[in-house]
Amino acid sequence: MSTMVMIGGVEVDIDKPCDVLRELKKAQLVIATGESVAMTRFDQDEVRFTAANGGHLEKLISIYQRECDKANGRMSGRARRVRWRS
Repeated sequence: MSTMVMIGGVEVDIDKPCDVLRELKKAQLVIATGESVAMTRFDQDEVRFTAANGGHLEKLISIYQRECDKANGRMSGRARRVRWRS
């Protein structure tokens, strides 16, 4: 089974979380800046829309950020070491 997927027209290996993270962040920027908006015209009426799930995209970015950090030996979020003093 192939581990390659298309994200924003770029082929990415899902086994490389930092590569996936980079493309997901690019997709988020495209959506946020309105670059992914499609326009349809019916006579005098114009409709603009975008097909995106911002919440789901944010969740995927969070997941791949943790995976990328883990792959690079970095701790993220609440995964910090705690040292107790006595």
